Amino acid sequence: MRGLTKEEQDQLWGKKGVSLSGTKSADKYSVLDPEERIIISECQDEAFWYRSLPLSLSFALGTFVLNQKGFLPTPSLVPNNITKVGMILGASFVGFGTGQFSYANVCADKFLSRYPEGVVATDIRMKRGIQTVPYSIFSPINQQTWRQLAQMRERSRIRDSIDPG
Repeated sequence: MRGLTKEEQDQLWGKKGVSLSGTKSADKYSVLDPEERIIISECQDEAFWYRSLPLSLSFALGTFVLNQKGFLPTPSLVPNNITKVGMILGASFVGFGTGQFSYANVCADKFLSRYPEGVVATDIRMKRGIQTVPYSIFSPINQQTWRQLAQMRERSRIRDSIDPG
């Protein structure tokens, strides 16, 4: 079996990731409807502003105060200031990750309530055990179905751009 040429790879993978329809796409979420893209954008913004940033700042401030009060001793092998900054940054990263992780269920519920017939909502229902028919891009059984869905959406997007009426 021969390898793909650079042109064939570009057609398949595109600039921003794999294109399920086999054509180059300017958007990495080409399978998703515009409403699903809006929900993803809202989830990313809300997770950052309402969960990750406050938790990150709280963890960093808490670590700073505990270190100042002497509850978090620093080892003598590394200079004290470097250890303090490392502990504060580490706590900040832990807070950020915790905030992102804690918003996942809120975002999933948003997909289920606002766009229940979407691809993402179907995948969420399957993972929660509500829907038993596997319909995920990660399922090897349904990769062909996903490619067909991507091709249909791509055709409708092209058709709508040519004839918006």
